[in-house]
Amino acid sequence: MSDNFRSAANYLKQIQAVVQRSTRRALLFGVLHTVSVILQLYLIAQLAYRILALEQPLSTLTTEWLLLIVATFIRAVMSWQRQRWQSEAAALALHDARQRLLKRWQAQCRQGRNIDRADGSMLVDTVEQLRGYFERYFVQRYLTVLSPLMILLVCFWLNPVVGVLLLVAGPIIPVFMALVGIGAERISQKHVQSNVALSRVFTNMLKNATSIKLFGGLTFATHTIAAAGETYRRANMKTLRLAFLSSAVLEFFASVAIAAVALYVGFGLLGYINWLGADELTLFSGLLVLMLAPEYFAPLRQFAQTYHDRAAAMGAATLLNADEPAEWQAQTALAEPCISFATRDICALISADEGIHYPDLTIPEGALTVISGPSGAGKSTLLRVLLGLQRYQGTVLHGQATEQPIAYFSQQPFLLPASIRSNVLLYCEDQFRDIQAVLQRVGLDQAIATAPNGLDTMLGERGAGLSGGEQRRLALARCLLSSYPVVILDEPTENLDSDSADVIRRELRSLCKSGRTVIVATHDEDLIARADHHIKLNLGGGDG
Repeated sequence: MSDNFRSAANYLKQIQAVVQRSTRRALLFGVLHTVSVILQLYLIAQLAYRILALEQPLSTLTTEWLLLIVATFIRAVMSWQRQRWQSEAAALALHDARQRLLKRWQAQCRQGRNIDRADGSMLVDTVEQLRGYFERYFVQRYLTVLSPLMILLVCFWLNPVVGVLLLVAGPIIPVFMALVGIGAERISQKHVQSNVALSRVFTNMLKNATSIKLFGGLTFATHTIAAAGETYRRANMKTLRLAFLSSAVLEFFASVAIAAVALYVGFGLLGYINWLGADELTLFSGLLVLMLAPEYFAPLRQFAQTYHDRAAAMGAATLLNADEPAEWQAQTALAEPCISFATRDICALISADEGIHYPDLTIPEGALTVISGPSGAGKSTLLRVLLGLQRYQGTVLHGQATEQPIAYFSQQPFLLPASIRSNVLLYCEDQFRDIQAVLQRVGLDQAIATAPNGLDTMLGERGAGLSGGEQRRLALARCLLSSYPVVILDEPTENLDSDSADVIRRELRSLCKSGRTVIVATHDEDLIARADHHIKLNLGGGDG
């Protein structure tokens, strides 16, 4: 196994630890579902035997009919519960993967590493590749062993020959599946990489569209995007070919095995053969093994489908777990106690020959610190220096709290094209936390109540579906729900109505009262008046 695949497997194991509770319950309900299937088919065969062979009247079979209805209901409930817990496991896994990716990006930024803007698609598209692994494959790989084994034991009890036929046919399928799927992970990895590469090419061309137009580079841009698209198409077709081939192998061997069972049972019941226990077959036992045979192969069929989910997840994990070498190392050190940040001789590097010089600053812990100044004074740039998102010369001293992840409220809040619930809980470790109280505090409860699907309403790109003020309130709720000790905000009340601005001012003070450090860049005089610590910058970053 290559280092990439070994690293991807370890990455998936780390996420598995987060979803253990949900996957164990899904496995339990999967086993109970198999038991209910066996019971249901047993009752169907028993009813058929009594009605057709023994010619018992329907009025004497009331108990069996009631048991069949109960077994059918239990089967449906067990299937629903299994799907429910698998979906929960997938939601937890994707949330954990996104948090890991955000923390990795934050750590890279604080070390001065560049992150391609197109990599933002990894937070949605690449992470989404993990869904099938945790929603279908992870539990199914255990049920592929447990469910057929339970059915096999029943078949051996009914007729040993049928049990041997199924026992011989069963292991052949995973062997051929393994042979077909040897290169599945590598193909899926190339598929995911080509998807990210296409996203990067398109984003870079779009970002430089003006220059491309002015310098007559449209033909080059078109050919470059077309080449990336063709690479993605080929990787996609290879994945589909592998999926069709593995499905064909599975269906062939499953059909042959079921046909062999059907021939043996049919000839035995008709009296054409009387050896190897065929003469002992009854309508009940023959019908039951015939109905159990497809159920024996059903978990293997599902496993074949979910095996490609594993391959896709392995390909995605190689990217999500990848690390890039640092191109520039920021100068950081540990600050004195009770200090959140301190700067020494900082010059933010805007370009090769331009920079903004800042005086030495100290930002206390557990306080509301406001950075103000005219436009162009370097307020937002200073926040980016503190976050490690801006190259600089000098030294930034970090307190103990700032060594942990930092909640960031940008001028344009970062919102995923996902549900409102997913966006609100983006920084929250507990995905099952009650968020209604926080939504009421920020005044979002009524807007969400009138949304089509409430908290499950999907947002479009850049928060489409919410007004500007509602997007800011959502971002604030996300900060309130996080456990991060430091919250940094860039112009949180800009261009907001008075009610929305008042909500944000009040909640920022509430954050400080809870012991958290709040750092705000703003022109808002009302917010400045509420500050515990005020830093005023002049044009060029100087202290006023």
